[in-house]
Amino acid sequence: MLLEWLLSKKKWPGDVTRAFNTTCMLDRISARYGRRLHEHGIGFKYICDLMLERDTLIGGEESGGIGISRHLPERDGLLNALLLANVMAEEGKTLGELVAQLQEQYGEHQYGRVDLHLPDELKNAAIARAKASVKEFAGMPVVHVETLDDIKFFLDNPEAKSKANAAKTWLLLRASGTEPLLRIYSESCSKESVAKLLDAAGSLR
Repeated sequence: MLLEWLLSKKKWPGDVTRAFNTTCMLDRISARYGRRLHEHGIGFKYICDLMLERDTLIGGEESGGIGISRHLPERDGLLNALLLANVMAEEGKTLGELVAQLQEQYGEHQYGRVDLHLPDELKNAAIARAKASVKEFAGMPVVHVETLDDIKFFLDNPEAKSKANAAKTWLLLRASGTEPLLRIYSESCSKESVAKLLDAAGSLR
């Protein structure tokens, strides 16, 4: 929502960053306005590095940590809350209405995450099994795999074929480096397919 507003209304310059586990709607927004998007590992330190290295407008991560570099290369929840209030005031819409507007413009994007409490040997074994042998989740074939930060599966979702401008369907498995957790993330074109994928991935434990 902030990215769309900064690009369409403020027209501030700079690239956009996106963590490996963050919505691909950002790719579509960036492409619409001709902005370069940098995908990086999970953690705000990667965003900060990019902000210090190059002209970067905004960067954020799935947990809600968003930074705007013309302010400072760090997360600032107070600033972002004020900017969101500004967006609502200018547009004369609620947050829910603004989200619906984004979904209409860029396609429905639904997102979910579950954390499985597993000891290190089990969470690492689950990811190793997935890398070695998984060809589908919830009946959706794996189309390709990315390994920027653990393993992310892009899937052929039959439901997407019936929706205009459908979101990409993906599932990410990531072992926490600081806690006994296997984090499972998914994004797709409906809440139902996200739920199916999260359930299917949970069976890897």
